[in-house]
Amino acid sequence: MNKSKTLVTASTGNIGLPLSKALHEKGIPFTAATRDAEKAFEKFGFETETTPLDFKDPSGFSEALEGVEVLFLCGPSATPGAEKLLVPLVEKAIDSGVKNIVFIASYPNIMDIIENSGRDYTFLKANFFMQNFEMYQKEDIRDQHQLFLPTGKGKAPFVDTHDIGKVAAEVIETPSKYSKETIYITGPEAIDLHQAAAIFSDVLGKDIVYKEPNDEAYSKEMEKRGLSKEYIDAMIAVFGKIKKGEVSQTSDSIEKILGRKPTSLKNYVERNKSIFI
Repeated sequence: MNKSKTLVTASTGNIGLPLSKALHEKGIPFTAATRDAEKAFEKFGFETETTPLDFKDPSGFSEALEGVEVLFLCGPSATPGAEKLLVPLVEKAIDSGVKNIVFIASYPNIMDIIENSGRDYTFLKANFFMQNFEMYQKEDIRDQHQLFLPTGKGKAPFVDTHDIGKVAAEVIETPSKYSKETIYITGPEAIDLHQAAAIFSDVLGKDIVYKEPNDEAYSKEMEKRGLSKEYIDAMIAVFGKIKKGEVSQTSDSIEKILGRKPTSLKNYVERNKSIFI
């Protein structure tokens, strides 16, 4: 049985890693769900209890969830069909007696399952991550001096996943304070990729241009780079939300919960400058 009653899924991911570090700093014991404990410790910089968990292997869910009362749930990133992978895990968590689920609320169907489960929950709805630039645009920025995403002139309040992780840690520390809430987490302002390119240019000291590709041009370029049609279509759908103006709203959740302004894109690029040079 797990000694810790808190289980963190995707513990070395974009949100799970800063959350794990924030929980450690707070002295809150947790179990890190991971496929490789040794690599997880290297990323954490400390040791903690771990349990093996693979979203694609439901046979391990029961053991991972044994004794867990609080589940931090974050789906696998950049994975087609991720929503379907999460359903068995959520259902097993409910059956196993998990009392509280803190969910990075990316999928309405999963939210419905949790809401209807009778369990307590908090949904964290985060906007587009600043870390997406290093995940999807690092080579474009570094080698091609460009941003190449099909977002058009749409705007988004890009948010630092470090901020999301710290908010999640606050929720896990006092879950009753945020019971049955949906917390929208955004960066300080909505900007388009022309503005983002100007920020990268200023910090990096080189001219970065947003090429503003349409869906067809983006799809053709990604095919040349060897990406599957399923993956490309999924990315177009995701970034299309920015293009359509569906995610331009901002919130003051970070300031209310953490007592400070959210990290700006300029701060993020300055902190990660070496990645893009």
